[in-house]
Amino acid sequence: MLLQKIVLENYGIYQDQNVFDFATTKDKPIILCGGKNGGGKTTLFESVMLCLYGQNFSEKKISKKEYDKILDNKIHKYGTSKQEKDTSITIEFLYYHFNRDQKNKENKGVQIYSVTRSWKNINGEIIEKLSIKNNDKSLDVDYWDAFIRELIPRGIARLFFFDGEKIATIAKHGDEGIEVKNSFETLLGLDIVQQLKSDLEINLGRTNQSQKDSSELENKFKKLETELDLLEVTKAGYVIDLGEKTDEMNEMYKNIEGFEQEITKLGGNYAKQRTELVSNQTVLKDRLTIIEEEMRTVCADALPFSLIPKQVEQLVQTIKSDQDVLKNQFEKQILSETSNELKNKFTESDKAEILARQGDIITIITEFFEEKISDGSNNNIVIGFSQKDSDKILDTLDRIHDILPKKMEARSKDFNQITEKLQKIQTALSNAPAEKDENEIFKPHLDDIHTEYEKIAVLKTEIRHLEDKIQIKKGEISIKKVEGKKIVADKHGASDTDTNIELTKKVQNALDEYASKLKDKKIHLLENYILESLKIILHKEDFIHKVSINKQTFEITLFDENEDVIPRDQLSEGEKQLFATSILWSLAKTSGRSLPFIIDTPLARLDVDHRDNLVEEFFPAASHQVIILSTDTEITKPYYEKLLPYIARSYSMEYDDKMRCSKISDHYFEFKEEKTIAV
Repeated sequence: MLLQKIVLENYGIYQDQNVFDFATTKDKPIILCGGKNGGGKTTLFESVMLCLYGQNFSEKKISKKEYDKILDNKIHKYGTSKQEKDTSITIEFLYYHFNRDQKNKENKGVQIYSVTRSWKNINGEIIEKLSIKNNDKSLDVDYWDAFIRELIPRGIARLFFFDGEKIATIAKHGDEGIEVKNSFETLLGLDIVQQLKSDLEINLGRTNQSQKDSSELENKFKKLETELDLLEVTKAGYVIDLGEKTDEMNEMYKNIEGFEQEITKLGGNYAKQRTELVSNQTVLKDRLTIIEEEMRTVCADALPFSLIPKQVEQLVQTIKSDQDVLKNQFEKQILSETSNELKNKFTESDKAEILARQGDIITIITEFFEEKISDGSNNNIVIGFSQKDSDKILDTLDRIHDILPKKMEARSKDFNQITEKLQKIQTALSNAPAEKDENEIFKPHLDDIHTEYEKIAVLKTEIRHLEDKIQIKKGEISIKKVEGKKIVADKHGASDTDTNIELTKKVQNALDEYASKLKDKKIHLLENYILESLKIILHKEDFIHKVSINKQTFEITLFDENEDVIPRDQLSEGEKQLFATSILWSLAKTSGRSLPFIIDTPLARLDVDHRDNLVEEFFPAASHQVIILSTDTEITKPYYEKLLPYIARSYSMEYDDKMRCSKISDHYFEFKEEKTIAV
């Protein structure tokens, strides 16, 4: 449904004819109507419900007398004589009908509906007229009640047409569970199921009635067969619709895949990885700098020696030779000292037998040590390093010869590997479009993908709605079949009361089971929608991690990331209002109906931060059409500028004290520029 126009004529504080053009587009879904208190916002808001539902426009039931009083109060009382006035509300809207006989994608026929509800006070009596047109063709008014119940059940309308004061009340009293409970039966279509159960009860009560005459039963059976055929045809139509919509959705997924492939061809994968690639490039460059420094250090140690390998080898041999000479000289010194000591020992001995051979022993010892001492006596020391210095130099030269080349080889390997990785990253970055060009290159395909996903979301909702309709029709068919069996049994005089009771109870149990499963399914869906909505409009992704709804009481419980319950008093007043808004928004989405949002006094009692959330996140995304009725203290200049890209049309309503009526202008409030006073 898409509202096109609302015309108010002599209605409330609106004198003569006042036209509101509400036509919107996909990119500009918002209609902004501004008015100060008493300017006619609420009058416009109430006119929609009154025109569509007549005496049933209010949430509470009202009598014909009460309704006539309300209508009389809505007649504009000033200007010409009250008796001469016709007061009327006209709503023009588009509705999309699906023609299953057509095979192409353009099978959604756009129908233009015009609803006019007018009334007049004639001698104290209110005369009301209802006029319905479809593509300028008049329709039977009896058709309207059934149509509007199918299009917007009264219990669902309250989810799409609501005011900020109502949200504030829900938030203040914590009535979220009650609100969900009150909406749920109509939202699920359980009122139909309940009616079916009531019909079964009636059928059960009639089980024990006397046999009907044959002709009456025959007529009843034929009527039942007709009704059953009609139900089967309707269900078959829903099944066909379901299959076609599923095929259409699958085709959209294929389109998305094609768009993603195009993005990949244009370097989309590289573009997505740009940040990671640049980060890795920086890390690798830093690592390469460290390796280069290490290689320079290695080269500083080894390079001078690597240029004179022969001289280094000669140096090593010389040092080792010097060490051998020093060792030999040391040994000679020890041997000489030992020889002298032995000589002295033997010379000083007073034993007779030693004295007798003293000369021979001394000669033998002397010759032995002289022979040892004379070995290597021709070697000379070349350099003359100390033992400590010689060991240090030899260790250094050994490290240069064995260790440093291995270290150099390892660093060179790391250098080559990192260089190769950097070349690959540079190639990837070269293949990716420049950041400044990405938007221009990818935007058309990304827009196409976004559009397809939006279509898919709509189709998913329609599919869920069709699935629910199919289940309901199955339930109705089951009931008709039970009734048919009962009639056949009665017709042949073989009705078994116990059997009929058993069959009826089975059907009742089946309906209860269906209602329970449908309830579970919708509650789970609603929980997900509420969580999703809260994350959007609260701007606190890490605050609420789970939403749970009690199946009996419909009480809503919030949980944090640790699965701990978040107490309701932990929420600020603004957060409570956003919570209430998210519930109504989620209930509307759960209904599966594509309807406009009409919001009166949307920012009532909200602080600045939470107003920002509604303006930036909720209003542009609430529905395909969002009509906002606001005061100048709610949608101020900064908020108006934020909403401007999404606004299709703007109006302002101002009460004229002289004319005693409200006048409309085709623009929002004229904001006065703040003047700077020079000091």
